[in-house]
Amino acid sequence: MQLLLPTEFLVGAALGSLVLNAIFHAVRCNGTFDTEKQLSWVLTFVACIVLTLGSVPYVILTLSQGLDVSKLVLTDPFSLALLGGFLSYLVCDLVLGLIYYKSAITVLTGYVHHVLYIGLALFSATHGVSAVFCLMFYNELPTIVLALGSMRKEWRSDFLFATTFFCTRILLHSVFLYKFYWYSDVRFLWKLLMLVLPMHLYWFYGTVRLQLRKHWSRHLSLKLSNEFDATSGETDKLLGHLPLLSRADST
Repeated sequence: MQLLLPTEFLVGAALGSLVLNAIFHAVRCNGTFDTEKQLSWVLTFVACIVLTLGSVPYVILTLSQGLDVSKLVLTDPFSLALLGGFLSYLVCDLVLGLIYYKSAITVLTGYVHHVLYIGLALFSATHGVSAVFCLMFYNELPTIVLALGSMRKEWRSDFLFATTFFCTRILLHSVFLYKFYWYSDVRFLWKLLMLVLPMHLYWFYGTVRLQLRKHWSRHLSLKLSNEFDATSGETDKLLGHLPLLSRADST
């Protein structure tokens, strides 16, 4: 453990802060998005693309080693810089959110989530496991899907989001949890994975519950519509047997 934050981490945090602020204010000023909800996803979308791409080398290396976590690179300059960029996103999202899209920040997905991950990022940077943390950035893939759908309704795909979320944040996350528990010499790593798993499960539960509610709502609406059409048809048949004057009176 080192008491001071690594230089690469600080450089990544500073660079990330500059880039994210520049992109956010450029988007806000050009009027691309006019609601707080849309603005609240700009930083997340940009950050998640960078983080997901940044995780690719570590994912490929891990897969090529047959998910042997005992052979993982624990830390390197690139992962420290990427982790610093992640920290800058968390801080910028909270600060800019309080100013420009306060109504879009929730307690769990905003304050609790960001504060928790700020702590985890600092812990990983000072305990020499930044590369392992960056490996887990593959979990941001479903967030890209969610961000797209939140910024533009026509880009929304609930099925794609739920599928990618389950495959990454539930299934693959559980596999890594098992691997780190049994095969990693760094004993606190599985505990870090275990710490965030309940949050993933809670979000997935909420997603499934929402989709089921939408499904049954559409089913009920369709059923009522069919019943109404059937009733209207019977009424038309009845009116068809009445004199024209009576039919006119009925309307």
